[in-house]
Amino acid sequence: MVKRVSVWAGVALMAAFGPAVASAQDATYVGWSAGEPWGVYGNIHAMDDVFGPGNWDRLDFPTAVGNGLWNYNFIFMDGSGLADAEFVEFVDANRAAMEAWVAGGGHLIMNAARVEYVDDFNLGCGFMMKHSEDERGYAVDDTHPIYNGPWGYTGTLFVGDLLAHDYLWGGIGLMTGDWGQVLLAESPYGAGHVIAGGLTLPFFGEYAGWSNNCDEFHRNLLYYGYYVPEPGTLTLLLGALVLVRRR
Repeated sequence: MVKRVSVWAGVALMAAFGPAVASAQDATYVGWSAGEPWGVYGNIHAMDDVFGPGNWDRLDFPTAVGNGLWNYNFIFMDGSGLADAEFVEFVDANRAAMEAWVAGGGHLIMNAARVEYVDDFNLGCGFMMKHSEDERGYAVDDTHPIYNGPWGYTGTLFVGDLLAHDYLWGGIGLMTGDWGQVLLAESPYGAGHVIAGGLTLPFFGEYAGWSNNCDEFHRNLLYYGYYVPEPGTLTLLLGALVLVRRR
């Protein structure tokens, strides 16, 4: 019974998606002003694969708002590595505006595998981030579209050196670590949707120290974040999953 409901939810979510192509005014990746975290281009490669080269914009934390950040429909931000200082400063300065943008219908993925600014941190939209490193991640429900997207079925175990630097409080857990801490979670927020994570996404699909399925997962994640269904449908489906897991 649990498996049937879970599979139904995953299929229903995927049925709501469209083709993996977006215009530059729809999608943006916001990151470090000095380059890519650790000098690794996993986020760039994943965005190119999902949206197509030239069909999305790269912004940086210090200037993103001035460059029309809130005009996009989908925002992926990564404050990993030495980008964590700019990430924390950005969120602190723009938390209310970000929450209003999501509540108005925006789709947001906010991820950070922090290395220096590691105090407990309020991400906004009902999420708190706490620091703890982990080498393994486990799918909470492997029928969820992030594990069954256009780039295929990923499996349930993800390994990296390190896979995550932070974990979350809040939302519905999507991936957990060795001790049950939530490494990735999602939640509807107003008319929009948020995914929050503490994963080392820049390395996913780029280094042998990360399991091969991290590549497909990274792309499925971005695809889902962009094409996630309307909040009413999503809330209904996520609520069903929570009720089923409690039985």
